Amino acid sequence: MSRFFNIVKPILTLGFLVAALGAQAHEFWIQPHKYRIESGGNLVADVRVGMDFDGNPLAYIPNQINAFNITDSDGTYKVDGRIGDIPSVNITPSGDGLQILNLFSTSSKLTWDEIQKFDDFVNLHGMGWVLPRHAERGLPEVGFKEAYTRFVKSLVAVGDGAGQDHFTGMFFELVAGQNPYTDDMTGGMQITVLFKGEPLPDKQVDLFYRDLNGDLTRLSVQSDASGQAIIPNIGDGEYMVNVVHMIEPFPEDQERTGIAWHSLWGSITYAIGA
Repeated sequence: MSRFFNIVKPILTLGFLVAALGAQAHEFWIQPHKYRIESGGNLVADVRVGMDFDGNPLAYIPNQINAFNITDSDGTYKVDGRIGDIPSVNITPSGDGLQILNLFSTSSKLTWDEIQKFDDFVNLHGMGWVLPRHAERGLPEVGFKEAYTRFVKSLVAVGDGAGQDHFTGMFFELVAGQNPYTDDMTGGMQITVLFKGEPLPDKQVDLFYRDLNGDLTRLSVQSDASGQAIIPNIGDGEYMVNVVHMIEPFPEDQERTGIAWHSLWGSITYAIGA
């Protein structure tokens, strides 16, 4: 088994993501029912897939998860549930402070039958280099396969909400530079994009913001040479930051699995003033 696939240990299957919304499904995120919880309260959250911060809640299916954890000041614990549970998360945190939920999915795959749709997809996420490279590699314009894996996080405050987000060890990960529940957020949220634990520069970073009236704003910024991007504070409401990174499978993986591309999807959710 090659280096990349040994790291992420994917199960290549037409899994629940494709089953939920098909090949046009985009973002994948953890959406808490409340971002601020009183001491001793339950943390309840859905895992969702959809577009424009609107999507279907997914059931808890352990064999479609590589890792699902919650980290607080006392350590890191596995998020457990019963097969089929909706919402996927319903737990009582061990104490006050910032709770960091992170989920690393197994991998799924899809087949692209129209090169124009693939081109639209990669350009939507700021990866215009992919199609020229596709041609350079001599890949077909139809019938080629893409694998995709999700790496998602959410920040929830319990009690005083004190604490700080940090790298949890996922292969692809977004890390928040401020605590949105205790820090001054006037200047926005610093997000660092990490790939294999190292900063990933010059990446398109997409924000989906829903205000207290339910209205959606979408905008994009770019990570700098240090892999950092500033997500503006638009106002009180719910924030979901999303980044997609495309990699080429190693030749042995492409030959073994038939996968031409592998997309990595990272997201992080948090709230300001909500």
